[in-house]
Amino acid sequence: MGQCLRYQMSWEDLEEYQALTFLTRKEILCIHETFLKLCPLVKYYKEATLTIDQVSSLPALRANPFRDRICRVFSHDNVFSFEDMLGMASVFSEHACPSLKIEYAFRIYDFNENGFIDEEDLQNIILRLLNSDDVSEELLVDLTNHVLRESDLDNDNMLSFSEFEHAMAKSPDFMSSFRIHSWEL
Repeated sequence: MGQCLRYQMSWEDLEEYQALTFLTRKEILCIHETFLKLCPLVKYYKEATLTIDQVSSLPALRANPFRDRICRVFSHDNVFSFEDMLGMASVFSEHACPSLKIEYAFRIYDFNENGFIDEEDLQNIILRLLNSDDVSEELLVDLTNHVLRESDLDNDNMLSFSEFEHAMAKSPDFMSSFRIHSWEL
């Protein structure tokens, strides 16, 4: 009762979504099914929205240390439409182009949303990646300074988008790690 009515996606919509994303038809239909299972009762899935809490509880995001930032970047006014979910899934697809992945990674890692990845952002990233609040201040500062030494080309103690892009282009694991494999419940 608390789910969307099972409106089938039209063939035209499916074709359009496939043309506009890096997703296969099968992936789009899987995301559609997941969205329908989570969304409130409405007449049409395109009118439905999900909360950030609903989306961040998906198995694909639940264990991700950046799930709150991912949801913030891809939602609109803290809610997700079906097309917002498709956009998120498309960026995290294995078929998405590197430049798109880098653009969204930058937005996700820019915690204070000042248009740069500064020392505060880097420390936040490091703490989340280490998955520990028990990191010494000295280690945190050392790791932050190391990243800046390697990537901050203009020595202003923060990474611009172009500096971040340059650093990610040199990272062999970036493309394979910036992926989500399944959007099923």
